[in-house]
Amino acid sequence: MDHKSLPNSDELVSTLKRTNLPTIVIEGKDDVFIYRWIKQQLSTSPVSILTCGGRNTLFKIYDRRSEFSDKNVVFVADQDSYIFEGVNQDRNDIIFTSGYCIENDIYSGSGIRSFLDTEDCNGYELLKNIVCAWFAFEVETYLDKKQNGLDAPLQVGTHINRICPPGHSSICPTYSHEINYTNPKPEIFTMILENYGIKLRGKQLFQMLSRFMSKKDRFSQFSDKNLIEIALKQGGNPYINLLAESIDSKLNF
Repeated sequence: MDHKSLPNSDELVSTLKRTNLPTIVIEGKDDVFIYRWIKQQLSTSPVSILTCGGRNTLFKIYDRRSEFSDKNVVFVADQDSYIFEGVNQDRNDIIFTSGYCIENDIYSGSGIRSFLDTEDCNGYELLKNIVCAWFAFEVETYLDKKQNGLDAPLQVGTHINRICPPGHSSICPTYSHEINYTNPKPEIFTMILENYGIKLRGKQLFQMLSRFMSKKDRFSQFSDKNLIEIALKQGGNPYINLLAESIDSKLNF
């Protein structure tokens, strides 16, 4: 869907005012298939899923929830930078993921890491260290700006192929120069590395796995989206179960 055609917050609030169905409000359309699967775990049925086209729009709608207070509406969002700075108190009625984003919850509560072939484990660990160092640099930059009163977003949407192209054993020099990369503070790097499944952005987690699991000489190849779906549907995921239980509890409040 073209972003220009996405409904704005006024239109979405109007939709919520008119609905008669319990509704889960989520950030973006990319996560719809995940929440459709989670919806199957709920005791409430039927349930509608409403996408906002972004985190800021979801917050705008949440701030106007008094306009549809008679409706059964639950808000679910990724923690994103909140995992490093804490959730704003005026948004504590939103259900947040346990990890940085929903993909973190899927990854951390699954056994998908074990799909790696043994001969790829060293390469994966090296790549993980490089990506975690870059991520720690971006987190440190973000927190420094916040401390100095600058309202700038956490810039961590880069694909791993730009950060560390295939065949490289360090951060890409060109990309490093573009972002003025410097080694992050050891305490921030260690915090990210030791909790990478929860704190390193989930999309990069699956991109890293896919680099090794999509090689042409493998018996089978998996894209990052393939791996997300497999990890999600393995079942028994404590983070996804917690998310489903939290949604169910609010819908049945």
